[in-house]
Parts: sequence; C-alpha cells; structure tokens
Amino acid sequence: MKFMNPVSGLVVGAALVLAAGNALAGAHGNAKITDLETAPVRTGDWSDEEVARGREQLIRAFDAGWIRFIAARKDLAVLAKYPTNQPGAAKRYIVRLADCLPQPEIAHWPEKPVGMFKDILDTGVIRQLVQGVPETPANTSWYFSGIGAEYQAGVIAEIENHYDVKLTVESVVVRPGRLPITSILNDGKIDFVTQLNATGGNSQGLRRRNSRRFTCTMTASSQFIHIPEDSKLVDEIHDVNDLLARPDIGICAGPLSTQLAQAYMPEHTVRTKFVNDLPACDKDVQNGKLDIIINPLHDLSVAGIDGYVSVPTLMIAGTPLWVATEGIECPSDGDPKTEDECFETDAP
Repeated sequence: MKFMNPVSGLVVGAALVLAAGNALAGAHGNAKITDLETAPVRTGDWSDEEVARGREQLIRAFDAGWIRFIAARKDLAVLAKYPTNQPGAAKRYIVRLADCLPQPEIAHWPEKPVGMFKDILDTGVIRQLVQGVPETPANTSWYFSGIGAEYQAGVIAEIENHYDVKLTVESVVVRPGRLPITSILNDGKIDFVTQLNATGGNSQGLRRRNSRRFTCTMTASSQFIHIPEDSKLVDEIHDVNDLLARPDIGICAGPLSTQLAQAYMPEHTVRTKFVNDLPACDKDVQNGKLDIIINPLHDLSVAGIDGYVSVPTLMIAGTPLWVATEGIECPSDGDPKTEDECFETDAP
C-alpha cells in the first residue's frame, strides 16, 4: 500500500509565511492567516513502513537536537534575555521538566533517513504550524513565544549542523482559538506543530498523546491563581484544593490555561480570553464579572498588572513539538468552521 498524504515537489504559495533558518513558536506577529485550501502538502511515494519510520526519525532528530542544546546550556542563555521588558524574569516562570536529560551519548541521530524526514533534508524545507495571536505584552503567549522560538531555532540549527543542510522554515498560520490541528497535521499541510499545545490536553476528541507523536518537553510552566489583593479570597484560597472546593468562584483563563482550568474545574464558571487575555481578564475581575485569573505567569506584575496575590497550583503544563502518527482519522463534516472529531482506527 502506498501513502499519498504527506510533501515532495514543494511549491511555496503566497499564503505561507517564510522564516529562513528560524522558527517562531506560538504567537506569530499578526501574520496573515494561511489559506489551508491552497497550502501545499508533503506527498511521497512511500510505503506505510517508510511513513511511520520517517515520522519517528523526525521526532528523534528533534530530541537529539534538543538534548544537545540543553547539554551545552544554551537554554540558560535564552532565558536570561526574556521577557524583553524584564530580562531574566523568565527564569522565574519557565520550568525545566526533566523528561529528557542532557545526555547526548544516548540521544542518537537517525541514520538512513526515509519518508518525510528524508524529504525534509533533501528539499531543505520544513513546515510548522503557528497561531496568529498578536505578539504584544497584552497576551500571555508573548512571555513564552520568544523563548520557544529561540529554543526551536536552536534545535533546528543542531539538525542542520549534523546533517550538513540548510533548512528553511515555512509557517502555516492559523487563527487563535480551538482548531482542527490534528487534521491539519495528518493532511500533510505541516510537518510539525510548534510549542502550541501542552501534552496534557486534547485535540478533536482525542488525547494529544494518543493522536500525535511528541518530543521531549521543551518549555513548561506552573499554573498560578491570581487573586485581587483586596479580595476576601486571599484568606480563603491557599492552594488549588481550596479552589476546587469552591465552584462558586468565577475564573478567567488565557489560552495557555483554558483546557487545564476547564478540565479540573468543570463546576466552575471558566471564561477564556484568546486575544489580549491579560488586560481582558483583569478588566472582568475588576468589574466583578469574574473572581480570579489563572495563567502561567508567577506574578502578574511581569505583565505590568499590579494588585494581585499569586498562589501556585503546583500543576505544570509542558509543551513539546508534535508530529503526525499512524492510525488516526479525522473525517470532515464539510464545514470548515467546525472542529471535526478524530478517532483511532485500531484503538486498544
């Protein structure tokens, strides 16, 4: 059986945003949203075995690059610069999730590339998915996207150095909000998803960990409860368990916290602000529409918002890079505005 869904003869359309030798993760500077109908796909005359092996090789190459990046402590140099309004502050809210240790000697580079991984190296083009969230300090993603971009660029540089290639990163930009990202990945419109989705979440009705391949965790952050300092809740909410026991408390969440808040607190009112979430959540709390904010910043003063007490939840969300896996189908209902459900064709 031949696989004809995912990229050889690449044609770069106007809908694609090009970032030569670099990769933006998360937010994408108000770039034009890609027309997915006309975006090219990676198509190869590959057997099922070559498809699976090529995808796994891409994951292992990402991991090999990441492990060498952190072994050289290049990640620390990146953290020292962010966020740009308060250099070094990221070291207080970026968590190192040690699911891949800095041991290059056991992180081997894939040999004899096949399938999509060989095609990426041969064409010198790799395509990523990013989300078109404005890159401003009003968005929580702004405090993470620059770090993720440099981390990812460093990993790709390691791949370039090892395989003696130069890779151009093409960005497929999608709108903010919940999206059929697994469908886009499976359709071959992209080779991987940036640090856009945390490992614990779901996509189109499936656990992300089941519906895609994933790399080492590259960025991670704890989730914090932010309570107005003049609220009586300061004396009542000391940890996440106190919050879980109070479904009467209304929560405002940004896009980096929404699935966690909704899943852990289904009895609470949870409102999500996908764009400009920081001032929008602050406004809703100050005018009494909601009571608290949940997001990954350890202190809202990093974003220029004062008057809150921050309480750690001790819950951590980590983001890897994502690559397609086999045995996942996402039938379309014909409506591009809906997020079609996916299923496993051979579920245990």
